[in-house]
Amino acid sequence: MKLKFWGVRGSLPSPSPTTVQFGGNTTCLQIIRDKGPTIIIDSGTGIRMLGESLMRNPGPPFDIKILVTHTHWDHIHGFPFFIPIYIPGGHIDVYGVGPIHQGVSFEKVMRDQMTYSYFPVENTMVDGVVHYHDFHEMFASRPSGVEGDYDLCEGVKLKLKLMNHPVYCVGYRIEADGKSIIFTGDHEPYYDAFAGQAGSDDEADADGTREFVDLMNQRFIDFCSGVDLLVIDTTYTEAEYFSAAKPHMSKKGWGHGYFEWSFDVAKKAGVKKLAFTHHDPTRSDIALFELEEKWRRIAKEQNVNFECFCAREGMEVDLDKPVVLPVRPQTAPVTVS
Repeated sequence: MKLKFWGVRGSLPSPSPTTVQFGGNTTCLQIIRDKGPTIIIDSGTGIRMLGESLMRNPGPPFDIKILVTHTHWDHIHGFPFFIPIYIPGGHIDVYGVGPIHQGVSFEKVMRDQMTYSYFPVENTMVDGVVHYHDFHEMFASRPSGVEGDYDLCEGVKLKLKLMNHPVYCVGYRIEADGKSIIFTGDHEPYYDAFAGQAGSDDEADADGTREFVDLMNQRFIDFCSGVDLLVIDTTYTEAEYFSAAKPHMSKKGWGHGYFEWSFDVAKKAGVKKLAFTHHDPTRSDIALFELEEKWRRIAKEQNVNFECFCAREGMEVDLDKPVVLPVRPQTAPVTVS
């Protein structure tokens, strides 16, 4: 089993001369196996190029499974540009969860972006090919709800876990061919949102909030335990996330992680490979090279047992082989915190 990145940016596409090395397309990943359906995670703008690749090899008719982590725009807005959905004779299953707290289903969100108000091709063009599956409906009678196991197809098992994000977001652990891959989608470490406010009792923690926060973060680490490849939302640095000097610039509560947290999770979970992704759209190639080198250096100094790297558009990771990174272009260094 291999993983290929087709889009690695978060929030919005960021094509520019300063992002060509790591790529400017939003989130899309492909699971590569020797047999079975094509498996795709998220349909950001990177899925357009993936569709063009599939048209060349293997070509139609298509059997495709698309796992959508959540319905925020940067994770679905490439879907209408995915050519295989328009090819008759194919079968494309699209799985995910909708913002049910707003009374909206997963299918409705996906279909709404393909109405004439937003897009020139209506859903009737794809209705015979595309089939939506809402995990909330599929597992309505399961005590654990969305969280739990699901057999996606022969030889491929999913483990689903809800992430910490401002909308329902599913993290996927994919197990097949004796290997495992996790993609978190968008995820932020759990924290006490009321800590430090007037009337809070940080010392006594009388309401058990700190214990609950620790439990939820540990559950996430347990979910990642022993995985061969952890692909984790690492949008910010710790300094950007907390922004102690300028609290109004803090990214806390935005639903995204940071390098120090991701690295710590990988250590505690005993992962084999760690991929930082969902790069901030303002992060240049130079800055990403600097951050990658910093954390690979820290990994070596701490003698950790995993490889870490920043995900790149077009990068293919073989779980059985070391990660080979391209040589960094000769450019002036930047300061990263």
